[in-house]
Amino acid sequence: MNETKKIKRWGKARYGDGGPAVKIRTESNSFMALKTMIILFLVGVQIGIFVCFYVLLGLAFWIYLIISFCLSFLTCLYCLSSPKNGLSKSVWILVLLLGFSFGFILYIRSDERFFFRGAKKRYAAIFNRTSKYDKAFFQPDSQQSVKRDCEYLYSAGNFAAYTDTSIKYFSSGTQLFDDVYDRIQSAEKFIFMEFFIIADGVLLDRIVNMLAQKAENGADVRIIYDDLGSHRVFSVKMKKRMKAAGIKVIHYNRLLPSFNIIQNYRDHRKIIIVDGKTAYTGGSNLADEYTNEKRMHGYWKDTGVRLDGGAVDAFTLMFLRQWEYVNRKQEDYSPFFNRFENDKTGGVVVPYADGPDYKNNIGKNVYENIISGANEKLWIMTPYFVPDDTVLGLIKNKAASGVDVRIILPDIPDKVFIYLVSRNNAEKLMESGVKIYCMRQSFVHSKICLSENCAAVSSVNFDLRSFYQQFECGVYTADGAALAEINKDFASTFKKCYIVDKQSAKRSKIGNRLLAGLMQLVAPLM
Repeated sequence: MNETKKIKRWGKARYGDGGPAVKIRTESNSFMALKTMIILFLVGVQIGIFVCFYVLLGLAFWIYLIISFCLSFLTCLYCLSSPKNGLSKSVWILVLLLGFSFGFILYIRSDERFFFRGAKKRYAAIFNRTSKYDKAFFQPDSQQSVKRDCEYLYSAGNFAAYTDTSIKYFSSGTQLFDDVYDRIQSAEKFIFMEFFIIADGVLLDRIVNMLAQKAENGADVRIIYDDLGSHRVFSVKMKKRMKAAGIKVIHYNRLLPSFNIIQNYRDHRKIIIVDGKTAYTGGSNLADEYTNEKRMHGYWKDTGVRLDGGAVDAFTLMFLRQWEYVNRKQEDYSPFFNRFENDKTGGVVVPYADGPDYKNNIGKNVYENIISGANEKLWIMTPYFVPDDTVLGLIKNKAASGVDVRIILPDIPDKVFIYLVSRNNAEKLMESGVKIYCMRQSFVHSKICLSENCAAVSSVNFDLRSFYQQFECGVYTADGAALAEINKDFASTFKKCYIVDKQSAKRSKIGNRLLAGLMQLVAPLM
């Protein structure tokens, strides 16, 4: 009884006498039914809209798939008709077929015929305007294979042979830059430099101090550096210091967050010109590791050459053309030419350049010509060995023909993945009789190809980037004294190497070999 009273009192307090509660409940049910119907209707409308959207999207997607497949197929045909090398074509065909919904977009963004056309026109205009500085063809009195090589270089890029130039070979970056210091100290008119890498450090400080003094005395000092190669190692502070001292510093190909082929073209040249009388080139960049002031990957083995005589003009022309391209200003080249002193004791010397500004793959073809002309020996020194099938086939044929073929690679890599591919490619040649050497506790950065008759000392690596994408330079020579020094350096380096035997090559971890095979897919970008 007490519990019933409590319930009634609670009900009165909460709902009154009970009547209104029933009425409210009845009205609420009707409203909620209507509200539910409205909500369901709106939900149905939204579902319908989404269904229609997805149906239309599905139809559009299938249409896009069909269109993209057709575009990728047409791009495959376009790729096959392009001048790309065989490996690059194979990789691109794979990308286009597996990723057909987007592959054609990637290809177009990376095709020089679309995105480097304007740059090529600018280079062509510069070359045409300055063609009067190209030296006329000269056929040296030399062996037949050397004559053919000289003819090729002239027909491919107007690179003439010189016999009025002495050439000195340096077996290390330290020797080269020690000589550079002396030449800069004697400079009076101009000093030109072009490097892939310029990095803050002891070497650069020393060079800048000398250049600043020369600029203060009225010398024209200019430097081109590659913006990617010098990224994060060439400080803004140092650039400001150099410009404040009167040194003209300019970058090649500003590094931008943009996916197109232009970003892949880098200036990999190494050039120093002093007063138009002396020129240097080779593998060394302007950074401490190249003189072993800093040890990054063991001992850094590099090489270079110095030219004195008429051939210096060829390097001056290379530099000024690149300077005009990046600076976008025309100037008179004539004050910088014919300043050399003839050296009648010189042998055959042919300076050459390579890059997207030339129609031919000159650096690669110089190596191929030397390989083809070798009858007794073919010795190669390179940090990377990622060539195409043409070069690999030529080397195999020479070794199988009884030619003494030897390749020197680093023992310590600077880029592990590329090193795996390089070792894998080199070890494949061992079955043909090629001897593979690795320089102990060293990183070999030299780029040399030597036969019994001639040699090339250059900035050109044995890889696809140097062969097809980068701006490079070098010197082809049949000079007897220079060849003797290069042979001497090879002989000395062989003693510091171990030979990779077939058993150790077979014991290579299968994971490394699989990874090397996978990395071959991106070899065109290495």
